[in-house]
Amino acid sequence: MKKQILDTIAYSKKLIVSPDIDGLMSAMLLSKYNGSSVVGTYDKNLLVLADGIDPKDCLFVDCDMNSPDYVSIGNHMRLMEDNISVESFNPNTHYKVKQYNQKFPFATCFLLAFGIETQTSLSDNLCMAYADSTYKNKVNYAPNMQHWSMLMDCPEVQFVMNNDVQISVENHMAHMEGKQGFVSRRLGKEKYMAQMNQALKNQSAWSFAFPNELTRGYKYQTGLVDKTTCIRYNKDIISYAEVYGGEYSVTYKDEVEW
Repeated sequence: MKKQILDTIAYSKKLIVSPDIDGLMSAMLLSKYNGSSVVGTYDKNLLVLADGIDPKDCLFVDCDMNSPDYVSIGNHMRLMEDNISVESFNPNTHYKVKQYNQKFPFATCFLLAFGIETQTSLSDNLCMAYADSTYKNKVNYAPNMQHWSMLMDCPEVQFVMNNDVQISVENHMAHMEGKQGFVSRRLGKEKYMAQMNQALKNQSAWSFAFPNELTRGYKYQTGLVDKTTCIRYNKDIISYAEVYGGEYSVTYKDEVEW
């Protein structure tokens, strides 16, 4: 798995990240590893980019894109056969996981930490444990966490698995008030972009490169569909994830007014 992660990371140093704890911790790790910088964000169906950026030249991080044109690394549950780029990586499809309760239970930043083997601090480890509620998954899905931890042995995984981290994580991340994301998707375009730029600039805790403001925003049609529909219209879907009980949260190629 490590080779495949590194191969995907090598695609681009221009990152389009999910605008949440996992996405920003992932950006921090990649910035330390190879000097990658954040040039855009992708939040389910909201794509925001800096001037002159073509998403085809970027690596989508903590996103699961569904197009040969877009390379991504993510941790969401996918179909075994879809329209993913051959250069993308997802641990569930890599290990052919078909049951939702057996899906990868860690945040995407743990995949990156395992792949790049960079040094992380206590603060980094606490933030990573908070990402995607990884520290809660340790309690709620203990057997599955143990299974994946053996496939992905690294200090950051060991920190979560070998310590009682709940109180430390919640105290360290109290400023997030239980939230994972930084900007509400309900905002209008201009306000959303302004708050996103500010959130990315306030990067003292994250230490990643953010060279240029995001100036262009796009919104795409979404839906919640069953597996049959997701398969039938898969080539019309640019990103998706199974969410629970065989339902799929999908984003179509069709742009809508924002």
